[in-house]
Amino acid sequence: MLRAIADDEVSGVLITDTGMRRVLRPYDGGADVLLTTPGERDRMRDRYADWLSRHRSGL
Repeated sequence: MLRAIADDEVSGVLITDTGMRRVLRPYDGGADVLLTTPGERDRMRDRYADWLSRHRSGL
């Protein structure tokens, strides 16, 4: 599924935890991640800093 998304063969996919508290929205250029708290967001940002956009705006 992730390969098909990366190859732009499939779109509109949301992956969630069983409680639908966290959401991963992959797309052909990356992914958006929705988390439960600012602290969780900050931990994820710090852990995967190399994966983040280098653009000045962070987008």
